[in-house]
Formats: sequence, C-alpha cells, structure tokens
Amino acid sequence: MISYVHNVATTTVEVPTVTVKNPAQSEPAPPDRYRISLYKPNYIIPFYYTATPDQGVYAGQTPEGQSLKQIEFKFQFSVRVPVLSNIGGMPVTLYGAYTQLSYWQSYVRSPFFRESDYEPAIFFQYALGHPLPWGWQWQSADVGAVHQSNGRGGNLERSWNRIYVGSTLAHNAWTVRVRAWYPIRDQSLMEHNPDIAHYLGYGEFVVSYHRGRQTFSLLSRNTVISGFSRGGTQLSWSFPLVQELHGYVQFYSGYGQSLIEYNHRTEALGIGISLNDY
Repeated sequence: MISYVHNVATTTVEVPTVTVKNPAQSEPAPPDRYRISLYKPNYIIPFYYTATPDQGVYAGQTPEGQSLKQIEFKFQFSVRVPVLSNIGGMPVTLYGAYTQLSYWQSYVRSPFFRESDYEPAIFFQYALGHPLPWGWQWQSADVGAVHQSNGRGGNLERSWNRIYVGSTLAHNAWTVRVRAWYPIRDQSLMEHNPDIAHYLGYGEFVVSYHRGRQTFSLLSRNTVISGFSRGGTQLSWSFPLVQELHGYVQFYSGYGQSLIEYNHRTEALGIGISLNDY
C-alpha cells in the first residue's frame, strides 16, 4: 500500500506475524522407532572379588572339578528399543529391553562362565514430566513384564517371571527409581526356585546422585521388607576417564548377587569401566 504525506511518498510493507514457541512448552519429540539406547548400567569389571562364593551349589558342575576363584570377570550388557511410540496420541511408548549379567571365571586353569542371567522385558512407559512438591518432578511411569533365567537346566536352573509397575522421580542432581513386582507362580518358578521372592523380594529402589559427570548410586532390594535380614544392596561410583568411557567401582552386599546364588549371602567389590550408570 502506498500513501502520501506532505508530498513525500512512503511505502508501508505488511510483515506476516511469526509466532515463536517457547521450547520449554514444546512437547518432547517421540522416540526414534529404531533407535537402540542403553537401559540399565553397561559395564565391564575385569577385577571382581567375591568374599564367599557359593562353592556348594557348583560341586561337581565345573570343568575338571575346579573350585571357584574369588577373583573373576563380571560384565553387564543392557539395551532397549522403542517398538511403538505416541500410543493413543499420548506420550506413551512400548519398549522392548534385554539385559545380560555374566560372571566369568577367567583366572582358573580352564576358564568358564559360572553364571549368566538373561532378562528380556517388555513395558509401557508414560513420559509424565509432572511437577511435584518441593521441586521434585515425576518423570515417568512404567508397567511391564520381565522374564529372568540362567538357562542352565537341572539342579542349576533358576527362573522366574514377573509383572511390575515403576516410577522415576527427579530433583536437581537426584534421581529416584522405584519398582514393585509380582512373581508369577508358574511351573518354572515352583520347580526351580519356589522361595526366590523370600530373598529377592517384591521390589527395589535406586537412588542416584549426579555431580558433574560423576554418578553415585544405591540399589536396594528386599532390605527393609525383610527387616534387614535378607536384602541385597549395591553401591556404585562412575567417573569420567576419556570420551564416553567411565571408571567404575561397584560394591555388593547381601543376597541375590546372581540368580544361582539368590539364597546365598556374600560381599563383593569390583573395579572396571562403564558406559552408563543409573
């Protein structure tokens, strides 16, 4: 549009209105359907010392009748992948996950894996981001099913299936994860380890504190419910080394260090490297 004022021509240009959305108000991007991400802590511990390994359960079951050494190699591998995203138009994702925890007797005459626990899971996760009192935030809620077994067969077989619900809360440098489960009393559980919940309980919680790139975490299972008599506690510390690698220190005390030792109490300490922590 052109208008004239005091014989001076001026041009008025209409500029389209642009609305800038506050990033804090933006909805989180849905997960990449094919993106595999780390799930539970992934680590390698080449020096893992167990004070009292359960020699009795392995009697006559090891190569050449070897006794267990207290020092061994421990590692855990854990990933998850989104299967379905934005279910029902809500921030709900269906995940599939897999975790493997292994103990390798690498320092004996004939090295062997004394135990590997396999844990596939499937679960729905609701990304909440809901504010709570005192500055806390309810980040997510989960509901799912998990199978865990060592695949050994015979007297060494350990196996159970569970359904669970869980939540993740956060406040500044703190993260709290709480999970409660119900063991399915199927034939596998009743045949191989009918009293496993007596030692591994009906839930666990993880408290993590992040300081820079360091993480201090506490995992506790069945400790309070059992009156501090049959619980399991794991402390870990990860600290930066180079790029994405972290130094990793882990201490375990109590029952359930592995499935085959679910009813055996011990203490253990390990030093290694990790890719992630809780």
